[in-house]
This record gives sequence, C-alpha cells and structure tokens, in this order.
Amino acid sequence: MAYGIAAVAARLARLVRNREAARGGARLALVLRVENVEMLRASIGPAMLEQMLDRLLRRLVADLRLLPQSRSPGSAEIQGMLGILRQQAVPGLLARLQTICSAGVDLPDLRICPVVNAVIVSDESGRQDAAALYAHGRAALQGCSPFSAAGQLRFVEMLPQAGPVALPALAPDRIGLLFQPQICCDTGAVLALRVLPRIRMDDQDSCDLAELQPRLDDETLGLVTAQVLRQAFAALRVWDRMGARVPLLSLPLSDRALADPATADAILWELDRQDLPPERLEVEVTEPVGRHGGRLPVGASLQRLGTAGCAVALGEFGTGSAGLDDLRRFGMRRVRIGRNFIAGCDRRADQQRMILAILALAEHLGLATLADGVATQEEQAFLAQIGFNGVQGPAVAPPLEPAAVDDFLLAHGHSLPAPFDLRRKA
Repeated sequence: MAYGIAAVAARLARLVRNREAARGGARLALVLRVENVEMLRASIGPAMLEQMLDRLLRRLVADLRLLPQSRSPGSAEIQGMLGILRQQAVPGLLARLQTICSAGVDLPDLRICPVVNAVIVSDESGRQDAAALYAHGRAALQGCSPFSAAGQLRFVEMLPQAGPVALPALAPDRIGLLFQPQICCDTGAVLALRVLPRIRMDDQDSCDLAELQPRLDDETLGLVTAQVLRQAFAALRVWDRMGARVPLLSLPLSDRALADPATADAILWELDRQDLPPERLEVEVTEPVGRHGGRLPVGASLQRLGTAGCAVALGEFGTGSAGLDDLRRFGMRRVRIGRNFIAGCDRRADQQRMILAILALAEHLGLATLADGVATQEEQAFLAQIGFNGVQGPAVAPPLEPAAVDDFLLAHGHSLPAPFDLRRKA
C-alpha cells in the first residue's frame, strides 16, 4: 500500500467514528474484487500488478472516502468502510464507483482496464461489525459473473439479525455438472467421464467451479464439493442401472479442497452411501501439490484416498505441476497432457518431438497417458498411433449434460465393433 494512505485512513476513521456517534451508527462497506488478476499477473508481472492495485486503491480512498482494510500483496480483493453514512448517497457512490472501474488505471506507458465486480453493503442498524459486512459482501459477489466484460456493481442491505451473520453457501440448485468422455485409443471404449462442476450465476450464465474457487471461503467450498460428489455418484449409479459401462469418474480437485481433511471424509462417505467401490473414482490433482493447502495436509488426503482404493492422477503433466517424487509418493497412475502440447501435433514437428519425449517419460514411469483438448480427427489419429492410452476433447465429444451422457453412452456402445469370438463352434 502506498505511503500516505494510512494517514488518510486514520483521519477518515476518526471522522466515521464521530459521525456514527452522531447518527446512530449506520454503516456502509465496500467489497471489490479484480476478477482477471491471474491473467494480469501473467501479462504485466507481479510488480506492475501491485502498482495497478495500489493506484486503484488510492483512487477509491480519494473519491469514495474509503477506509481500506489491510490488503495482502497480490490479493485481488479490496475491502473497506465508507466514510459516507447515508443510504440515500448509495446511487451517487455506485455512479462514482462505475466511473472509477471503467476509467482504467494508468501506469507508466500503459493503461489497464481490469474486470471488476463490487458490492456496497449497507447496515442501517449499525449493529454488525466490519467482518460481518465484508462476509455479506463476499457472499453477494458469488452471484457476479467473473467474465462480464464491464463487471457488475451491486448494492445489498443487511437486515437486522439477533445472532452473528454467517456466509451463506451456494444454493444446491446453482450447482450443476458436465461430463467429458474419455475414450481408449486401442478399443474405442469409454475409459472414464471427467467431472466438470459448474456454478450458475445471477445472470443465468454458468462458470467453472475452478474459476470461482478463489472467491469461496473454505466452508462454502466444502459444501459445494459435497454437492458435486452427491450429484456425480448418483449419475454414475443411473448409468450402471442402464447397463452403460463407465469404468470410473475422474474428479479434478484443487489443492485447497484436498487440504481439508473433510474432503477425503466426504468422498469415502459418499462412495459408501451410494454403494460404489473406491476404484470407481479417480482424483485428479490439478495444481502443484501443496501450493495453496500445504504439502502435509494435501499429501495426507491423497495417501488416504489412495489407500482406500481411489486412483490418483496428475493434470497438466509436463508443465512442472509435480515433481517426480510426487508421482511415486502419491501413487499416481495416470497423467493428463494438456492442449498446449497437443495442438497441431499431427503436422508440427516441434510438437511431435515434445510429445514423444513426454510420452517416453510417462512410459518409463509406468503411467497411463490421456491427451486433453484433442480438436481434430487428425490429431486423434496421430496420438493413437504414437501410443497414447486415451483422448478427450472436441474431436471425441464435448462436455455433456447428464441427460446427454445417457444418449452418448448408448450410441457409442452400439458403434463399437462386436468382440471377436475365438471359441470354436460346437
């Protein structure tokens, strides 16, 4: 945070306390989130990103009389109390906030227009503390799409409550699943269905759970994960009753989710409740082990699931997402190789050399391989020819709703050649 902001904030804090005493303590809070912070970090670098966030914060302090809460370096969220204490002033505050967010941030030789979602929270009673107002604002942000080009600005009012305010979980009807078929290169049979959790936003669009996770607290993330497990295993039971062969579900889980021991509890409990053996689930590690959750708790969850019989896979193999020791320690059996390596592999010699090197390493380590993002039949044919075990992507099948999976499994099963019967005729 820039020098001088603390002094301004201290003066505004004294002003707010004096005016609260005079007006009965009405309070307004701001929760603002820069949604494309990871893209900005990758494009302009961490140092420039910090400058941008710092200048945005200074503009909010100057124009909105914001008393900012301390912001950790790299954090995409800005929180603070507003020095204006009248709810009637909210339309003007929203208009000024819209101007600030749409104007962009000027840096040396560069102007950046971040994607911003923000919420102003009102507490006319003055009984709620700042933490409760911020929690209420973060809950309201859950309904804002992170991909709206102009961002969304909202106003919410806290109703008087007798007890402390809790952050509400996402409603179960907002949580849905898509399934991505994975096909065996040797037999053409379905190897697995990859589970893709989706969250429906207020504007009816849906977003990947992975993209919304940074704005979810641990409790909400745990409840969402439990709902995903419930829906996924229930769908698997339906396909079993149909007679459609789905060997297993592949469920990508973030480092944060795996760091919570309750996640492993929920997985094993739901498998038992649905009467499914653990071998029907593959847990895919989607990021470096321990980056956000710590190696010890994440490792404990993976080892517990592996011991119970669940398969463990590694996503984005070849991008430095896990060391070779992790592959051995956590008993990973399969690796997913992403679109960055697959694109144009049927015609680009540089891609072919890279893929063959990765494939040789995986074979040496005894790992099955899955090519992700296969976009053309030519790519699929090349990958099958050089020895990949499985493929997924638009050339195979798009992500499907559960009802569409029913039709896909039936049609795909009928399209496979009948097994050759080597038994002698009587």
